Amino acid sequence: MQTKTDETIRQQEAADNNADLYKHMFEAHGVSFERSSELFHTSEQPLPFYSSIVTLKPAVSLQTINELIANAPFSVFIKDSFADLPLEALGFSTLFEASWFYLEAPVQADTSGWQLISTPKQLESWEASWKNAGNQTDRAMFSPKQLNNPDFAFWGYSEGSEITKGFIGNHSGTSAGLSNFFAEDLSPHTFRQMTALLQKWKPKKPVTGYARGDALLNAQTAGFETSGKLKVWHKPYSGS
Repeated sequence: MQTKTDETIRQQEAADNNADLYKHMFEAHGVSFERSSELFHTSEQPLPFYSSIVTLKPAVSLQTINELIANAPFSVFIKDSFADLPLEALGFSTLFEASWFYLEAPVQADTSGWQLISTPKQLESWEASWKNAGNQTDRAMFSPKQLNNPDFAFWGYSEGSEITKGFIGNHSGTSAGLSNFFAEDLSPHTFRQMTALLQKWKPKKPVTGYARGDALLNAQTAGFETSGKLKVWHKPYSGS
């Protein structure tokens, strides 16, 4: 059983890993950003499904956040990585809540059928499947240049000519992030497969990420422990 201190450390590690995912994605698309010990932030329109601000420490100043978003000419999303900010005071509403998850123990699973995406054509197919799984946007989200990033990787599971399951792994030095996972059935077995692939990719590194609902329950059944909550907030652009 993990202690509260363990959970806090793991939550911090997960938030930092997630910020690295943002870094890789924004760099691939030329979106400028700033990163401090407290915040990851962009003053530009972020990518679809990404926030303008990600908190990296608990209890970030509301004044600091308000100054960063004061002149944003678009709707603002904030990932509150410690679910501790009273952002209603700034006109935000909750978009969703989720839990960070974490696993250190080695996982054994049959990963036949999975492959590391290595060509632009494969990546195009992977992205089409990712979008069809509910991530609808007209924007091309993933760049072939990301295939050359040693700390960023895509995996897909093929049935015939179709990719039916997939996920992204990102390495942040101390952990391997599991994100953007999709499947018709995100079962505990699928989570064990994805974890085994990440552990082979970056041995002896804990796997971290976040989920909610049935996906979170299945991740826990697969062996993941929760390590704190996060909340994503939304403030629509008013045009004034």
